[in-house]
Amino acid sequence: MTEPSLFPYEKFGYRLEFGEKKNTTVCWFECQEHLDKYLERYKLDKRTIKVDYRDGEPVSPRKRNKRSVEQTPRPKSNGSSGSSKGRTTRLDSTRNTSRTTKSTPRKKSK
Repeated sequence: MTEPSLFPYEKFGYRLEFGEKKNTTVCWFECQEHLDKYLERYKLDKRTIKVDYRDGEPVSPRKRNKRSVEQTPRPKSNGSSGSSKGRTTRLDSTRNTSRTTKSTPRKKSK
């Protein structure tokens, strides 16, 4: 087990420390995938970083299915899915857009 002071956040079980002695950066991550993504994004060398795990050992990543429902092949449509066929957008209207602010009085019906 590592020191509890290294992990001040309960949900973040992965700790990354890198940088020079006076200018160190500490990051916490929720899962191994986020840690790997960060290392890849900023091209950090694995020899110059220090990774700590709250439980002492790295956990093997779980595969998560985005959809638990079995996917069925969809029939292909004739047009693209983002088609705006049949829609017309009129940015410059040809009719008179100026309106009067005064309303005409209505006759009372008896």
